[in-house]
Amino acid sequence: MRKILFALIGLLLIASCGGGDAGESISGDDVVVDMFDNRFEFTEIRIPVGGTVSFVGAGRNAHNATAADGSWSTEDVFGSLEQYEGDEAVRTFDEAGEQVFFCTFHGNAQGDGMAGRLIVGPAEG
Repeated sequence: MRKILFALIGLLLIASCGGGDAGESISGDDVVVDMFDNRFEFTEIRIPVGGTVSFVGAGRNAHNATAADGSWSTEDVFGSLEQYEGDEAVRTFDEAGEQVFFCTFHGNAQGDGMAGRLIVGPAEG
């Protein structure tokens, strides 16, 4: 019985590790980033100039994405600061640069909490 209990605990620990760890990066012309409860699916996003990022609500709580310098927000294209599960805000980025973004409910402009980094420009060489 003890072996079965330990095996079940091990399986539960393995199963709880699934689903995009915070800290992962993604790159591409058009990327999708799920906003889970208190974390972005990807914390580093690389796109070319003219690329898009789709921020999609994937948790029980309201989320959003906002540039730390205030230059853009998902609210600009979605129409509300609160995005819930299934809500999608698609932003196109036409200027090269690098910036911190964060959820105004669960992070801050200093990059703490629910935050990430967006890099717009040429692919890494």
